[in-house]
Amino acid sequence: MNAGIVVASLVTLFALVAPSARLVVARRRALADPPPVQGEPELLEIAYLLGGRGRVADTVIAGMCDDGRISVNESGKLKVERALAHNAVERALLGRCGADWSTSLRKVRTSLQFAPAVDALEGALVRRGMLMSPMVKEKWRRAADVQVGGLVLAGVGVVALALMPGSFVTPFVVLALLVAGIVLRVRCRPAGPKARPTPRGKDFINRTPATGPWSVRFSATHPEGVAGVVAVHGAGGPEPDRPFLSGLRQAALSSTGVAGGHSYAKSTKTPASRKTSKSSSSSASSSSHTSGGYGCSGASSCSGHSGHSGHSGHSSCSGSSCSSSSSSSSCGGGSSCGS
Repeated sequence: MNAGIVVASLVTLFALVAPSARLVVARRRALADPPPVQGEPELLEIAYLLGGRGRVADTVIAGMCDDGRISVNESGKLKVERALAHNAVERALLGRCGADWSTSLRKVRTSLQFAPAVDALEGALVRRGMLMSPMVKEKWRRAADVQVGGLVLAGVGVVALALMPGSFVTPFVVLALLVAGIVLRVRCRPAGPKARPTPRGKDFINRTPATGPWSVRFSATHPEGVAGVVAVHGAGGPEPDRPFLSGLRQAALSSTGVAGGHSYAKSTKTPASRKTSKSSSSSASSSSHTSGGYGCSGASSCSGHSGHSGHSGHSSCSGSSCSSSSSSSSCGGGSSCGS
């Protein structure tokens, strides 16, 4: 075996082995759990982790509708009742709508998903070790790019060895290693641009909707009320259903494919006994007609029916206690629902 074959073989092997080893190490580091961090994710962080940006928007809108700070009417319009925000995402929502019925719920929901305050939630989850760090993903991607360059160089080396007289079986050995490198590249392909959960994040995603206090669907017993149920199960999750949740579901369907928001949780089916919208109420229920809002606030009261649930000192109407097939379901002013 002459010196040319030895040099070509060594260069080819180095181009294969070194980048491939770097790729394996980068992938292992990216998929490893970061150091533990004290504390559990907060409400909007849970919504982001379980349902992406769209779930965050739904959670904020549901929470603000439930306590009467905003209202949604049957035409899919939104208006502000009380301009009070408890966090940056709620402030971003208030900045996108006004005190009249001129704001589209679908447009607000879509726009809110790209607010800087929602971007900050991803950073918070990275610090908690729930999502993969962008820096770690970038190192993984670079290692994969370098390995592709090594595969190309190794392919050139295989051709060069095959053309050298007296190389015998060397080109076939290197070719087998080249194929192994290609298989490794496919198996160790880097994560895409979307945020990717860590093993700790995946465990949280699988555990939260199934066990513990956050898994319940009844808003009256959930630690965070309607907003908490929406954060975990989506707008179709809370029981009893609310009219504004129907508007949220319609807005989500009409904006499918327009806005981002990737869910890492396994999809859960809404119970068949609950429809996406209520066309009529029971004979014991009564409704009061207002300007078309779904929010329940002010001096209104909804009592005496099983669909009533209280939240933050304001009354709210469920789909079974305040609904009507011919008018918008709303409680406001001094009206009353129930007996």
